[in-house]
Amino acid sequence: MKDVKVLLVGDDTYDMYVKAFYHAYIREGYENVELFATNRYLDISGEGLIKYFRKAENKFAFGPGVRYVNRLLLRKVDEMKPNLVFLYSARLICGKTVKRIKEKGSTVFIYNNDDAFAEFFPKYFWRHYRNSLCYADVGFAYRLKNITDYQQAGCSKVELLRSYYIKERNYYIENSKVNVPGVVFLGHYENDGREKYIKALLDKKIEVGITKQSWENFESGNPYLKKLENSHELYNEMLNAAKIAVVFLSTINHDTYTRRCFEIPAVKTLMVAPYTDDLATMFRDGEEVVFYRNKQDFVDKIEYYLEHEEDRVKIAESGYCRVNKDGHEVCDRIRQIMHTYEKLIKDKE
Repeated sequence: MKDVKVLLVGDDTYDMYVKAFYHAYIREGYENVELFATNRYLDISGEGLIKYFRKAENKFAFGPGVRYVNRLLLRKVDEMKPNLVFLYSARLICGKTVKRIKEKGSTVFIYNNDDAFAEFFPKYFWRHYRNSLCYADVGFAYRLKNITDYQQAGCSKVELLRSYYIKERNYYIENSKVNVPGVVFLGHYENDGREKYIKALLDKKIEVGITKQSWENFESGNPYLKKLENSHELYNEMLNAAKIAVVFLSTINHDTYTRRCFEIPAVKTLMVAPYTDDLATMFRDGEEVVFYRNKQDFVDKIEYYLEHEEDRVKIAESGYCRVNKDGHEVCDRIRQIMHTYEKLIKDKE
């Protein structure tokens, strides 16, 4: 099956999304894999009125530029004749385009790391994605909640495809040279109360590192808060240098786990995350990771593990073993996708 022609479609601005799938396919030995990066054909980096017009098109997923992207994709399908077209958060690709791809003979898989059904997003934002689900051969759901959403949208076959870590980006460093506090949260700000949890640590005079870009106006002047520069570029080094890395779950996306739940254990740093039934199926509390149930529990456990290094290191090592044993690296996801594809093709024969 390594000669299968695969066309990946999505925005390749960031390395951890569709671009990660592309490189993983190459690592897995697939020779006929191409990436159609939608952002390269709807350029929003121009100047003047053109720039604002393109940005509006991208935001509303509507206009001549969006139609152009869809035409180019169909042209690419005609040229390549892929066996499998995988749409990764491809919000600019219209349902009628997906239907035409199917009519041309390609199998279509669809996936989104955001919750396309979340109330937070305006209805127009993910409308093409939602409208495409009924045409997909398989809809891969990032979270358990979306399995029902996909089915109700008309997707005939739905499968859970969790997030992942990337071994080239998330790996253990024995002695990281980056200077960070013992506790870090390397994620975005969201108005869901997470700032109260961080403030509770600061009130206990526990030093915390957060990303400057997303938290620039938070607790200015607090001596126990360090706002970290270049957190995207130095993400792996910072995770390695920390004793504890905190997880907050996005209420916008109704998350019960997140990408960081694999990235943190992958570098042998202790993960402290909110308890969810979903996460409890992946990690053992107090043995592989540490779960908190409320703000006081959060503070108490962080205080304890900052003071008890042997316990902290033992749990972090066990978490590292768990993510490796269970297979949460991006190539593991590619193998799952292709197993599903092979089974689908055999069932059609």
